Amino acid sequence: MLGENLAEPGKVKVHGVVVPPMACNTIIKQGLERDLINAGIGEGNEKSKGRSTKVSFIDNSFLKLLIEDMVKESFPEYIIEEAEDLQFAVYEKGDFYGLHKDSDEKNKRVISVSVQLSKPSEYEGGELVFEDGRKHESFKQRGAVIIFPSNLYHQVLPVTKGTRYSLVQWFKGYESSNK
Repeated sequence: MLGENLAEPGKVKVHGVVVPPMACNTIIKQGLERDLINAGIGEGNEKSKGRSTKVSFIDNSFLKLLIEDMVKESFPEYIIEEAEDLQFAVYEKGDFYGLHKDSDEKNKRVISVSVQLSKPSEYEGGELVFEDGRKHESFKQRGAVIIFPSNLYHQVLPVTKGTRYSLVQWFKGYESSNK
């Protein structure tokens, strides 16, 4: 395996429908109203053969606080020092994000969050899959939230039909020694 052992209890936490459908529609509208850019890798947004999607950034203070509270409740062993901006992602037919992890020595990310904005009937493919091949089927529900340590390898499989909208956010900090 490339990252940590996913068999350990609590590594990936899926929360059922947290964001109501009306809020999902509003977030999609906000994301599409902004300039969508080709997603790249790193601070310089460098193009990569490992990723094909478009993104924009949205400012939604209520949603940011909601997600941060969920992160702190789900992973109390982490001290959160910074919440990055909310990234809205559009995956159209053929778009994907290859196997990767969200953390490195430079960005100091410790927790990753993804919010499913699309209805499962609006697209096919596009599953979030972890390095062990595990898919969390409950995460396909519109409004579901998945939270996991940023050092876990994961990917978004190619969308084969329709459009998948999601929202991601990363949190910087460190793991507390006072578990």
